[in-house]
Amino acid sequence: MKRVILFAACFGFLAAGVQAQGQPRTWSMGPLSWHDFVHKSATEGRYSYLEYYMGIDGTTKRVDGIAYDFPDAYAYISPEFSWADTHYRSEALLRFNQAAFGLVEIHRRQLREQLFRQPFFDGQQMVDNTMRRLADDINRLEAETSQGADTVALSRWEADISRQLMSLPAADRPSHVDAPFRWAFSMDGGVGLMCGQLHHYFSHGAGLGLFADMGLWRHFLIGGFSFAGSRAFKDLPNLRNSVNDLFVEDPLSVLHLFAAYGYAVVDNARYRITPFVGYGLTGVYFTPQYDGGSSVGPTSGSFYCGVDFNRHITNQVEWFPLGSDYNARHDLFSFNARLFATYDRFVSAEEAPQGLTLNLLLGFGFTRGRALCR
Repeated sequence: MKRVILFAACFGFLAAGVQAQGQPRTWSMGPLSWHDFVHKSATEGRYSYLEYYMGIDGTTKRVDGIAYDFPDAYAYISPEFSWADTHYRSEALLRFNQAAFGLVEIHRRQLREQLFRQPFFDGQQMVDNTMRRLADDINRLEAETSQGADTVALSRWEADISRQLMSLPAADRPSHVDAPFRWAFSMDGGVGLMCGQLHHYFSHGAGLGLFADMGLWRHFLIGGFSFAGSRAFKDLPNLRNSVNDLFVEDPLSVLHLFAAYGYAVVDNARYRITPFVGYGLTGVYFTPQYDGGSSVGPTSGSFYCGVDFNRHITNQVEWFPLGSDYNARHDLFSFNARLFATYDRFVSAEEAPQGLTLNLLLGFGFTRGRALCR
């Protein structure tokens, strides 16, 4: 939940409980004009009144397919509640108000920098402190320039404000650096196609898969478990350590459990393509027709080779006070397609069928890692 903190201030004092009703004006919208002073009130001894607001809010920016979600400081003036005495309007008075607006923008950028330098912060206290410093600067500007009447002093202030603005970044933070380590989890469903001798004994099947990936830069350690339902095409007699033979039409499940190494040949904001090779176990588990329901079956060591394709549906970097070198979290939600082949030989059978199993699984995965927003 985003927490919004609103503060209202004018020259010399804090105006509480007032919400701008006109079109707000930010620094990026350009210099002030007399059209930005529409309120009709006047205060004796003052030539103008510029009301401004400052606070902290959540911001989301999308750059190159990545959504950046981070806290940001905002500041704007309210023309609806700002005024300038028509008898004293001059170029110098407008310059004075523009300089004051520049101070507001300086402190807004400084507040934003504080948000990224401090992993744990009290937003209310940070804004309070910023507003006090801003009020002091505006009071000094007013006193030293006599509300713009002293143009020499005003020029010095303008030069200093311009220099500070150039030294502080105005743009949002649309970039990050990922930590080396990341992890992923996915769930997929699809088909398993029996090839070669295996298809003489077993039908093709459909099933599910669960996968966990651990990544270091572009290197991935992939652990997988999948199973597909099938049936026997042909009797498979003389299974070692089995109480019954596998007969035609016996239902069975083909299970895969493996670990593999993968390297992401493509890894960007939208796609990740990771070929992988590995080794694991393939098992055929079934319930014989003429047994009391006990499941038996052969297993074998198997080689695995395939490719994992990820199309990122959402790609988000979220600033988070992690209190470490990395101050953000990088989350990816992806559509996955895994195509892999296994070479199987069921060594527990005297007539050992062998061949390839092709597996195509489609599903969704979630990847998370830490990141540094700069």
